[in-house]
Amino acid sequence: MADPAIAALIREVLAEELARIAKDKTPSGAASSSAREEHVTIAGDGDLQKFARQVLKYAAAPKLREDIEQGRLVFRLAGAGADTHHASVPAAQGGETTVETGIISERQVDQLPKDTRKLRIAKRVRLTPLARDRLRQRGISIERME
Repeated sequence: MADPAIAALIREVLAEELARIAKDKTPSGAASSSAREEHVTIAGDGDLQKFARQVLKYAAAPKLREDIEQGRLVFRLAGAGADTHHASVPAAQGGETTVETGIISERQVDQLPKDTRKLRIAKRVRLTPLARDRLRQRGISIERME
């Protein structure tokens, strides 16, 4: 790896850009600082059904519906860090790891098991430049899935 200061600067820029992307995806373009957050746990089909019923109740109440549409009420996954765009990198099996969605960072590459030799990624998955460098340094090949 090159200079650690450069790596830190790149991480900072990426964090800012990811925050901007997340902000652009809110219904009003940006959630106001006074937005109310509701944390939701979805661990399975039952939780998903419960959340869907709750949203239907909110949609029936004009004030709550408007709050959702205007970004004054936002939903966040409980337990998810501030960065929900990063890929969840599962443990390697037989020296191979598969990732379906998200962005893979250098930090996540560092968390791969030592015996990882191949990283299989879906079309939608993106790699940061530092992640690509780290994969190259570790001798891990990248295979893009169809």
